[in-house]
Amino acid sequence: MGHPEEVDVIIAGGGPAGCVVAGRLAYADPNLKVMLIEGGANNRDDPWVYRPGIYVKNMQRDGINDKATFYTDSQPSSYLRGRQSIVPCANILGGGSSINFQMYTRASASDWDDFKAEGWKAKDLVPLMKRLENYQKPVNNNTHGYDGPIAISNGGQTTPLAQDFLRATHAIGVPFSDDLQDLDTAHGSELWAKYINRHTGRRSDAATAYVHSVMDTQSNLYLRTNARVSRVIFEGTKAVGVAYVPSRNRANNAAVQETIVRARKMVVLSSGTLGTPQILERSGVGSADLLKQLDIKVISNLPGVGEEYQDHYTTLSIYRVSNESITSDDFLRGDSEAQKEIFAEWEVSPEKARLSSNAIDAGFKIRPTEEELKEMGPEFNALWDKYFKDKPDKPVMFGSIVSGAYADHSLLPPGKYMTMFQYLEYPASRGKIHITSPNPYLEPFFDSGFMNDKADFAPIRWSYKKTREIARRMDAFRGELTSHHPHFHPASSAAARDIDIKTAKQLLPNGFTVGIHMGTWHKPGEPYDANKVHDDIKYTAEDDEAIDNWIADHVETTWHSLGTCAMKPRAEGGVVDSRLNVYGTQNLKCVDLSICPDNLGTNTYSSALLVGEKGADLICEELGIKVRTPHAPVPHAPIPTGRPATQLVR
Repeated sequence: MGHPEEVDVIIAGGGPAGCVVAGRLAYADPNLKVMLIEGGANNRDDPWVYRPGIYVKNMQRDGINDKATFYTDSQPSSYLRGRQSIVPCANILGGGSSINFQMYTRASASDWDDFKAEGWKAKDLVPLMKRLENYQKPVNNNTHGYDGPIAISNGGQTTPLAQDFLRATHAIGVPFSDDLQDLDTAHGSELWAKYINRHTGRRSDAATAYVHSVMDTQSNLYLRTNARVSRVIFEGTKAVGVAYVPSRNRANNAAVQETIVRARKMVVLSSGTLGTPQILERSGVGSADLLKQLDIKVISNLPGVGEEYQDHYTTLSIYRVSNESITSDDFLRGDSEAQKEIFAEWEVSPEKARLSSNAIDAGFKIRPTEEELKEMGPEFNALWDKYFKDKPDKPVMFGSIVSGAYADHSLLPPGKYMTMFQYLEYPASRGKIHITSPNPYLEPFFDSGFMNDKADFAPIRWSYKKTREIARRMDAFRGELTSHHPHFHPASSAAARDIDIKTAKQLLPNGFTVGIHMGTWHKPGEPYDANKVHDDIKYTAEDDEAIDNWIADHVETTWHSLGTCAMKPRAEGGVVDSRLNVYGTQNLKCVDLSICPDNLGTNTYSSALLVGEKGADLICEELGIKVRTPHAPVPHAPIPTGRPATQLVR
């Protein structure tokens, strides 16, 4: 399909929100010409995208899959003990929805209410949450939708380790819930839902749901991939188009070659928390001081552009599990027979295959007790009183189990593993991103701000202890992989301990099996009470310091960037208003997670879709058209690709 030089609406960025806006607008009015410009490749029928179980490969910098752009802190951070954090940003149509972990969670009601923006309260947004969902799990509340384009299910299978995890989680006082994503529950465990269609086994990504489905039946949606929007074209303060460049400047030091496309009605920036502020600044929208230094004409002086960068933080700890456990380790390790078997399963019955799961089958949301708060220090307690105490729907931490080691298997000893993730949902730390040149190929200045507020250490430390107690109470537990735990003093009672399975079996009485941590045994068939089997580990101040050092050395992004073009009053550093208009401009909106003025306690794919749906409604209202639903049917059969599974085994 040819690409016109002028359309009605241009969307710059094909992540989840951009796909929603493009698809909704084009489907609403077949006469409306819409162009979607994406910096990465087309994701259509890419087996590295649609097969859920190989998502780990998309996160690697190995030259095979170029599906992410990596932003590294411009300077070493004293808060990370001299380390520079790395934040990957999706570089493919569908954005993070094409390569993410596929974990389905939703923000709490108070998260949206905290935006303090007209039309953005949770009660206003629930109809849009339901509109986007094709929820495929049984549930006992009225917050989910069943006819939308985004499929949500438990995936093809749930491993026994997940049930083991849930039982052990209950043993430490975290109750089971049939739906932690009801916008209200903040303390409980559940079988984690996934962005996977149970009928096809495929990943449910935003481009397939909103863009390809429209382009298959209509001719008014134009898609340009492998093209990076450099800047917005203004006439005065009115946005009238964009300039884009090839995603890679193949000729070193060559002049930037721009292509101009004009927009008759509107330009929508949806290039994400890291991309959108850079486009704005190259266009003359941002801090006047910075723009003048770079010799960029100031269109609108908005010092908030690129500021208040937020993320969620994660640490992970790895444990050995029994040889009978079902894990993804052999597959991830590269065992050729395991890979051949698993890919063959997909070809026969993808909806039931192991590849139709992400192996992240269970998780929790938790809030500390009064006793636990006393141990978390004054910095976090001040944050608790200000932010969490009177909002019982906000979880402080998420946790999840992966049935396998999320690590470089070439560096691990043989065996089977489980990984415990700890996710900090509302960090107090903040960062920033700003351009260093008008040239779109030059790296920006980036400061992730990770852990630059001391209040963020205590909840991660607390959650590490929680997941460790859960692991030790699981029947499958066989020891701690010490290389993936804090470096406690060897004499400490908290020291991580691996277990020599061969020696342990020789020491066991007849009829007993390895049970729990540090020399305690459990006889099969006997009533199992984890809290009687052993006591919680006791930690000293020195142990807590070891955990904090480990956090600084290992804390990572969760790929949940948000907040650099905040929706709040201009006088408070805001960049967009409640209708997503960029202050000081006309016909220019931002529709992505950069608009969040505060954090959202969730895996942010659900929030990006929701911001896209809200943005689509606002734009349709201004254009005098209406969103049509259902948007598109969710396919119930795999689409053949003509590419044999063996080509995927590398």
